[in-house]
Amino acid sequence: MKIALLGSKNFDSLEFHINDTLVHMGHEVHHVDMSDVINIPYKYNYWATKLFPKYDSNIFKKIAHKIISIQPDLVICTYRFINPICIKIIKNNLKSTPVIHINPDAVTTFGYQQIFASEYDAYFTKDPFIVNFMKDKMGLNAFYLPEALNSRYHKSPNKDREILESEINIDVVAFGTMYPYRSKMIDKLIDSGINVSLFGVPDKRFPNQKIMKNFRNEYITGERKADVLFGSKIIFNNFHYAEINSANVKFFEIAGIGGFQICDYKPILEEYSFVDLKEFTFKTIDQAIELIRYYIDEPTLRYKIAFEQQAHFTLHHTYEKRLEQILKIV
Repeated sequence: MKIALLGSKNFDSLEFHINDTLVHMGHEVHHVDMSDVINIPYKYNYWATKLFPKYDSNIFKKIAHKIISIQPDLVICTYRFINPICIKIIKNNLKSTPVIHINPDAVTTFGYQQIFASEYDAYFTKDPFIVNFMKDKMGLNAFYLPEALNSRYHKSPNKDREILESEINIDVVAFGTMYPYRSKMIDKLIDSGINVSLFGVPDKRFPNQKIMKNFRNEYITGERKADVLFGSKIIFNNFHYAEINSANVKFFEIAGIGGFQICDYKPILEEYSFVDLKEFTFKTIDQAIELIRYYIDEPTLRYKIAFEQQAHFTLHHTYEKRLEQILKIV
């Protein structure tokens, strides 16, 4: 099948893994992002589309015609800010081609609600709460689609775990942008005496000075990410507050890598996990601290849980599984 994919080309992004997986499955993929129609760095282009409506519509008209020229059998969109004029032009010119949207983010990331203003043939999103809202309140053709892992990238490093753990020398690791909600929870861990190492970007608007000394000043991706997560004793994965009944992509990637994580309790995790949720989830920060203190000196148990999760997730929660579901529907 010839597929046009509209979204970011950044490494380790959702679109990167969709593209990689579709190609692996034998499809012809044409990946289109904003840089294909205008030579301006993404961050500037993104804000320009938000601030200048006419510029926004012109950019997405160009993108629409770029996709039409491909003559795809299916169009998959992932940007949340696609101007509805883009989808309208594509559908008017490719009348027999399904145009779908995959939104992997929490319910606070709909921007100006361009997704709802666009006539997609199908909408895929990860939280049953918003799926039901889209179906029952707006009458949209919406489907539940959890996050996933890419087993070609999210896998254990070929290294002895105990030796790597000694080399990495991290008790508890957290990674990603340290938004206020995340940093507030992490400073509670630090206050309790837990040794936490942070990878990623401090919050520039409201930096939490209490956690600054814990940053390793490194953004981790690829093999380095696998080494750090596999070699850390515990990964603290605190979900965004807008994950109403869903899990972040880290939950799946950590499992694929074989890391041992402690994360927020969500009922939906029962659907994903092989291991009983009480073994690794918390409802309060005090419970998180208690779990961390318990597992720090229990390497055998940590390894057992991590390996059981890894085997289960790489069988049931890959991008291949998700894309097979999508292709079956559309």
